[in-house]
Amino acid sequence: MRRLLKILLFIVIVIFIFHTLLRVKITNIDISGNKNVSDAEIVANLFENDLDRSSVVFFIRSKFNKNKEIPLISSYDIEWITPFSIIVKVHENKPVAFMKRDLKNIYFDKNGVIIEATNERKPGIIEVLGVSFKNYEKGSMIDTSNEKILKAILNITNYLSEQGFNASLLEIIKDENFFVYIDNIVVNLGNTDNMEIKLSRLSDIYPEISHLNGTLDLSNARENMLDEQYIFKKAN
Repeated sequence: MRRLLKILLFIVIVIFIFHTLLRVKITNIDISGNKNVSDAEIVANLFENDLDRSSVVFFIRSKFNKNKEIPLISSYDIEWITPFSIIVKVHENKPVAFMKRDLKNIYFDKNGVIIEATNERKPGIIEVLGVSFKNYEKGSMIDTSNEKILKAILNITNYLSEQGFNASLLEIIKDENFFVYIDNIVVNLGNTDNMEIKLSRLSDIYPEISHLNGTLDLSNARENMLDEQYIFKKAN
């Protein structure tokens, strides 16, 4: 009987301690690193209800890498100051390209999600011409009438960004042909066929012609095609 009473007492004490800890709430939240997502949006996503503000619950979740997804935020780190105070360091999604609409520059990330609409022209971000889209609400997907074209745009712009190409413009003209402007060279990628092969060949060939001025035609690129078989025309 005494053993049972000890067990029950222990359980009661544990429950009391846990209940007390649950009542400790995070009340001071300092957010840094955000530009396009407001503090209020981040807080609203981190703490959807009162239980989320419990220091214990939040600590356990963050300790086991159970971070919540926040629109336009790629990741975030939590620094504890006190049980009541934290610093949230966020890392926002980076723009890979932009399109113009209503005199605004509409920047979007690698997934085609709109980051912001602004008059600012960000250096080093490629512009996309020749495709129409319906809306530019922050956090929404680029809304085009041709998903195949959008997929190709994201494929090309992501590749150019990841590989460090100094590309200023991606232009889509009639018959859905893609042209990329890199420094003094215009690259004709043709249509969406074999796009991955074309981009791979661009990486192989470009270092040999980067100092030149002209047009590189990769529109007919195919597997096992030799570099010397591609057409490069110097500008007059």
